[in-house]
Amino acid sequence: MQEILSVFAVAVHALLQDKDLAYADPAERALVARIRDLLHGQYVGWSIDLEWNRREDVIKRLRYGLSDEELKGKDAIVPDLIVHRVGKRENLLVVEVKKSTNKDFEGDIWKLKGMTEQAGPYGYRVGLHLVIDVKAGAVPRCDVYVDAAVDEELTAWMRVELGGAD
Repeated sequence: MQEILSVFAVAVHALLQDKDLAYADPAERALVARIRDLLHGQYVGWSIDLEWNRREDVIKRLRYGLSDEELKGKDAIVPDLIVHRVGKRENLLVVEVKKSTNKDFEGDIWKLKGMTEQAGPYGYRVGLHLVIDVKAGAVPRCDVYVDAAVDEELTAWMRVELGGAD
């Protein structure tokens, strides 16, 4: 897992060094798109996609922890960034990104738990919740999810990799 996350950490470091981004302080979508650009060619044999909302011709939905009644009110899930093999249930990494000014983490955390649940429909090997302060060039928070739970050891390791996130 560290190898998967290490590649991602290198891209985040490059993002945080971008003075134009720090000046412009763009929206989350723009930050995620830049991370994808920085990851180009780094996960050989895997596709890196943004806001991928389908599995073949079926809209992605997630039941994780929801009752039938709660499920009715949920929209399709749209992860910020995924590393996967299209058309197969081979899912490597799912990432949810927030700017440090956006504290609405609940939906992202639910999504990461459900998408990394190995018995669930997606079974991503690892998930990452990443909070970026592009103006400060820092990652104030990150959490690593494995099989629907925060992996404390990988989270601590990733925080060190990213320069001391909480």
